[in-house]
Amino acid sequence: MNTLFKHTHLHGEVGPSPFGRLMALLRPEKSDIWSVVLYSIGVGALTLAVPVAVQLLVNTVAFGSLLQPLIVLTALLFFGLTISAALRAMQTYVLEIIQRRIFVRVVSRLAHRLPRVRVDVFDRTHGPELVNRFFDVLTVQKVGAQLLLDGLAILLQGTIGMLVLAFYHPILLAFDVVLLILLLIIIFVMGRRAIATSIDESYAKYQVAGWLEEMARHPLAFKLGGGPQYALERADLLAREYLTNRSRHFSILFRQTVGALALQAVASTALLGIGGWLVIEGRMTLGQLVAAELIVTLVVASFAKLGKHLESFYDLMAAVEKLGQLLDLPAERQGGDARTRAKGPARLLVDSLTFAYEGSPPAIRDFTLRIEPGERVGIVGPNGSGKSTLVELLFAMRTPTGGRIELDGVDLRDLRLDELRRTVAIVQGFEMFEGTILDNVRLGRDEITHERIREALAAVDLLDEVLRMPDALNTVLTTGGAPLSSGQARRLQIARAIVGEPALLVIDESLEDIEVRPRRKVLETLLDRSAPWTLLVASHGDDVLARMDRVVRMTRADEESDADDNRNPVDGKERRSHA
Repeated sequence: MNTLFKHTHLHGEVGPSPFGRLMALLRPEKSDIWSVVLYSIGVGALTLAVPVAVQLLVNTVAFGSLLQPLIVLTALLFFGLTISAALRAMQTYVLEIIQRRIFVRVVSRLAHRLPRVRVDVFDRTHGPELVNRFFDVLTVQKVGAQLLLDGLAILLQGTIGMLVLAFYHPILLAFDVVLLILLLIIIFVMGRRAIATSIDESYAKYQVAGWLEEMARHPLAFKLGGGPQYALERADLLAREYLTNRSRHFSILFRQTVGALALQAVASTALLGIGGWLVIEGRMTLGQLVAAELIVTLVVASFAKLGKHLESFYDLMAAVEKLGQLLDLPAERQGGDARTRAKGPARLLVDSLTFAYEGSPPAIRDFTLRIEPGERVGIVGPNGSGKSTLVELLFAMRTPTGGRIELDGVDLRDLRLDELRRTVAIVQGFEMFEGTILDNVRLGRDEITHERIREALAAVDLLDEVLRMPDALNTVLTTGGAPLSSGQARRLQIARAIVGEPALLVIDESLEDIEVRPRRKVLETLLDRSAPWTLLVASHGDDVLARMDRVVRMTRADEESDADDNRNPVDGKERRSHA
């Protein structure tokens, strides 16, 4: 069970062990967990009221006592069992509260961390598939509560029961010691690598789920010739890998279960033989023998459930490890200068910029660019020239490996990220989340009024189209943007960017998907000289580039860059237009 004490992150760093993560997750619930422990101690002690009452009853009947002690004994037993039931109910209630708190705390931590995760994490991992690990919080809730309720009760009942046995006779104390040693062998020796194999099984399960998601995410690709067969073959391969990992884990679990069942049979038989001999020798009473047998029955009956509880514990460790992958995702830098800049377009300086992805040659090498406030600049270049990477660097989603980027004379690395991202807005890729059109534009910026949202939609020629929908601004969009077309969704993203009146607006190849007529309106808005932003547009559209003040041509990092070239590539002449 060495995996209990060490763990390696998905992103390669050594992190806390699964058990350490579990303790950290439960630490805020320490006081309530102690309450559950105290309740369990009470339940465990009161559970032994039955064998003790049986002992007294046997002795009472054997010695022919009066009926009154029997009535008193029965009443006391009823009272004790009633208190035990009440404590059990209180345990259940407290555990329900703990489960709710764990769920809310994990949701809060992830909602805080995921928007701040370094973007390079998603270079290696598909984000939505990784977030599926969140569902392991349900395992932590249910299994954790089960182990605190049943597992703790079994542990305490067994401990108290063996202590009672030890008081009956020294031989039974030796019996307890042997029983404990055998139990430790079953748990630790026979369970070696159980947690590691449980984690491997869980990984394999998520790989299967990830592949099924890929099939649902790309329906067209898997409808092409050969697609359905490939999908089935890949799923079959992943399912076999899961079964292999499951078999390895179950083999450990099965030998532990067999060991526990064997221990149950041996312990019950041994105690009956030892107890009978002690009664014959006059060293124990008949009532003590019956009570001892009942106690051992309670103790060893828990051994029959040991395999199931161990499996639950291993599942809990695997679930905590998966949650750890999310909760420990590396976050963007914190801190920086929180200065508030004056309203108006920003000045941008990109000086000798170099950037390389991990394990790859530079995507951008020694790139320099100067943009004056209010200037409209286009960027053009072949695939792989680093245009999209430059956009992400301007938004501080990535950090340069060489050179610097300055906004109004301040290095981006010295600025607070939240302040920077109020100043700079980018439109890149396709990002629509499930929510209303209003929510998708406002994006939690409560200072943005309803009127400003309508103005932003009108500025991209989308307001009338939205108002014609039955629910207008309250129309709910899916993750893919439906019921909007792709062009409408692009315009909505631009409205989201301009409604905050950024000082620097960066558009990364998002205008080409917009129809010709609304694109003219969008360009008029973006190029309006009264707009409060400096504009940088990466595009291959001749009509877009022709209206820029100047165009910068980016080349691959292994070629000579033309960063300061002011020629417009549409006509090959130097151009400074004033659209």
